[in-house]
Amino acid sequence: MTILCYGEIDLDIYVALDRLPTMERSAWCSEDFENVGGAAANSALWLANWGVPTRLAGHDLGDDRAGDAVREVFDAHPQLDTRYIACHKGYRSPRCQCLVTPDGERSFITHWPNEVRMTAPTAEMLEGVAWLNLDMSGPLPRRLQAAEMAKEGGIPVLINDVYSADHPLLPLVDVLVMSGAVARSRKPGTEPLELAQELHRAGNCHVIITDASAALTLISREGSQHRIAPPAIQAVDTTGAGDIFKSGLLYGLWRGLPLREAVRWGAAAGSLICQFAGTTKTLAPLSALRDMLGSVA
Repeated sequence: MTILCYGEIDLDIYVALDRLPTMERSAWCSEDFENVGGAAANSALWLANWGVPTRLAGHDLGDDRAGDAVREVFDAHPQLDTRYIACHKGYRSPRCQCLVTPDGERSFITHWPNEVRMTAPTAEMLEGVAWLNLDMSGPLPRRLQAAEMAKEGGIPVLINDVYSADHPLLPLVDVLVMSGAVARSRKPGTEPLELAQELHRAGNCHVIITDASAALTLISREGSQHRIAPPAIQAVDTTGAGDIFKSGLLYGLWRGLPLREAVRWGAAAGSLICQFAGTTKTLAPLSALRDMLGSVA
């Protein structure tokens, strides 16, 4: 059985800065490089690197240099199925600049977002899929279509970053991952746990609250709560931490582990990625993930 990661695919430009620039005051760059990025591609590459059969689709690519660079990386991973990523002549492949400051925090500049094309989900794309992993980094219609098709086919759906109880995707979700920091910014005055409980009731789904280096909270579909403490690390770059958290979580679910144990693998993976610059320039081996798992409380 394979895992389908559907959504954002692009070429990232990583830029390490001493601080974010402001009006008439430049920032200093100490390092820059390109690597494959986008939430779906990040999750898929780490899963494939760990030996999980993984299918990737969503954003299309162009016949340009950026598209060639992304395809070259994909071709190096035999466990990664990219046959549903279309290539268009004369189309500019999606790109994103990731501005990373010394504290590991990041800001993004998305290139030409209104031009992005997506391949529609199909029944063939979902054949043999054990889990559908969706991101919210772009327009809703295709993602909603994918979730509806998965639900009709009995395929469980994992998604992140839904913060409204009336969101159309919520009834289709089996596991929702939400960020405590994002919840606080979008719902001022509402505690993340309170919002998570509201989403849990509305969606009848499992909800996981991540909160940077603080303990995670898992609310099971049945309503029980569990706290899981991620490893203490010195973050180099937090870009993609949520994406790779989902990779670790999916790895555990793919292995047939109970959800609570799978969340521990997610916590280990989310911490592991923060020790490297860029989201996919360095793909840590499964042995490093197992070592990190030993520090999850």
